Amino acid sequence: MEKMDTAMAARVWQRVRGEATAPEAIFGLQGLAAAEMAEAAALAQMSGMTQGRSQRVLRQLAQQDRAHAACLKGIQAMAMGSAPHLRTAPPVPEEPETALRKCCGRKMKALAQYEARAQDPEFGCVFAELARQERAHCCQLLELLGMQAEPGSRL
Repeated sequence: MEKMDTAMAARVWQRVRGEATAPEAIFGLQGLAAAEMAEAAALAQMSGMTQGRSQRVLRQLAQQDRAHAACLKGIQAMAMGSAPHLRTAPPVPEEPETALRKCCGRKMKALAQYEARAQDPEFGCVFAELARQERAHCCQLLELLGMQAEPGSRL
């Protein structure tokens, strides 16, 4: 007779009793948290290449993205008992305008992910708030890009 894996047996009994092993909302969160961390690093890097208002906005967005990553890790900790340890590669240096364009595209994708999760029965309100913040981030980044288009303007 084969020895039974106790962790697997516990998961089977949870399903038999109708208990969920983990909320549906946590699937893919590790990737979202890593993306938020990478975005924070890219924004922080961009802020070092700018000055004035642009620098302040980019620093603030970087800080908020770090908070988003921590929030996502917190959801995983609540659901699974521990938060993941994530590492991301350092951002590739780019011209500020190119980096802003790419960042805005990534923000739109994150917004779509959060909106799709906003109906989750357990963490939906958290995802709705993250979506609201991402919407504001998109507007701020687009504003910075729009200011770039003005004659004599630089980030």
